[in-house]
Amino acid sequence: MTTLITALDRYVNMRQGFGYKFQKQARLLTDFVSFMGERKATTITTKLAVAWATQPPDRHASWVLRLAAVRGFARHVVNIDPGTEVPRAGILPRLKRAKPYIYSDAEIEALLKAAVTGIQTGIAPRHKA
Repeated sequence: MTTLITALDRYVNMRQGFGYKFQKQARLLTDFVSFMGERKATTITTKLAVAWATQPPDRHASWVLRLAAVRGFARHVVNIDPGTEVPRAGILPRLKRAKPYIYSDAEIEALLKAAVTGIQTGIAPRHKA
């Protein structure tokens, strides 16, 4: 376990030495190393990485980012521990964002007209520049 902690310290120092802030990722990876310690695991595996990345179960948006942090760290650790598995990209589904609504020219015109009417009637306060 101390090997992983040492590897994490070196990895974070290296990334920050290259000019990356790397603060959020450092916190995530510290949490991941603790997660591994709780399971008495000494080698990074894809199974462990995915199990950690998919916590908590209701935060799908952060899963891919969490696994990406582990992937970078695992690429570093594989040089120290050849038994390390580097989780491949695409294991977890990306969050599907809602399709944006594109206003038509007529809708934009109507919104602008309503805004101008509101300003003229005193309903909407004028923006002072």
